[in-house]
Amino acid sequence: MSDLTLADGREINIDLNAFTIKEWRELWTPEQSAEKEAVVLAKASGLTPDEVENLPYLDFRHLAKALLNKARDALADPT
Repeated sequence: MSDLTLADGREINIDLNAFTIKEWRELWTPEQSAEKEAVVLAKASGLTPDEVENLPYLDFRHLAKALLNKARDALADPT
């Protein structure tokens, strides 16, 4: 089961080990550039930074929310 399905049908699995804690902290700072944000979201989703930048608005918002939700529940027991 995927973490997110994009409007075009692509299924995305969020990988929390694909980026560093430093990147995570920087992701949520106001100073973070859109380019660096796209890189972290790309790492987490398996998309390229260009694909992230070209997502429709709602897909982008769903991707960011899926990452945040998975990070919040990262240690939850799936059983």
